Amino acid sequence: MKRKVLFGYDYTDNELAKVLLYLFVGGTAALVEWGLFYVFFTYALPSLGMQTTKMILVATAMAFCLSTLYHYFLGNILVFNSGSKYERSKELSLVFLVSIIGLAFNLVLMYIFADILNWHPMVSKVLTSCIVVVWNYLSRKKWIFRS
Repeated sequence: MKRKVLFGYDYTDNELAKVLLYLFVGGTAALVEWGLFYVFFTYALPSLGMQTTKMILVATAMAFCLSTLYHYFLGNILVFNSGSKYERSKELSLVFLVSIIGLAFNLVLMYIFADILNWHPMVSKVLTSCIVVVWNYLSRKKWIFRS
């Protein structure tokens, strides 16, 4: 198992440290996702003349994909041991599978909250992220990586 050291502190066998770092990684990934969603929804997509529902879904998909890449790389550095359970190609395939399922959850929940319930898109995005983070953590920890 690859040693995990941060600021001289070896936390390889410290589950509490890993959970706290996962929350940091997930929290910053959520900020990245929300920021990108806001930029795409508010500035980038309106100029394309899309209807609001379509803009919400496209902005959600784009922000989710980019923040997933951020989360994958930072999570591998700080929390998980990439390549320790599966060879990297299989690991990457599993990450994409989990991410696609997470994206589907994101899109369905955004549609329900923002379109059907008519909640503000940013409120919908934050609530959706809080729900989907549970899926992301459990699936990565159980099926993809050794922490």
